[in-house]
Amino acid sequence: MKTLTPTQMRELELLLLRRREVFLEEAVAERVREHGQSMADVAGEVPDTGDESVAALVTDIEHTMAERHVSELHAIDRALAQMKEQAFGLCSDCDGEIGFARLKAFPTATRCTACQTIRERTYAHEATPTL
Repeated sequence: MKTLTPTQMRELELLLLRRREVFLEEAVAERVREHGQSMADVAGEVPDTGDESVAALVTDIEHTMAERHVSELHAIDRALAQMKEQAFGLCSDCDGEIGFARLKAFPTATRCTACQTIRERTYAHEATPTL
């Protein structure tokens, strides 16, 4: 039983397409910035060990941000593909529906709120910081 109306589906599709455009622009900008800036550019001409550490940290953060943008683009593309297959909005764990409010707030959600809560409680100890 599908409760998302055609209007809601179109709204979510437009939201995903806008998010895709924004993340793509940000990913390209990060990539250009990452490749156009050497460690010497970040640290300065006469770096000391502190400057080198800061430059390494800045480079790592920029690389992580670029990876995050690419990951988000993949999630958006999966959601758009699910829309075409008429499988969008179904929980990957229980096959129940993901509510419109959740999808509007997080359009790449793959789990309903109940299953996401269970997953977070079950696997919270495995979370590792990415920065």
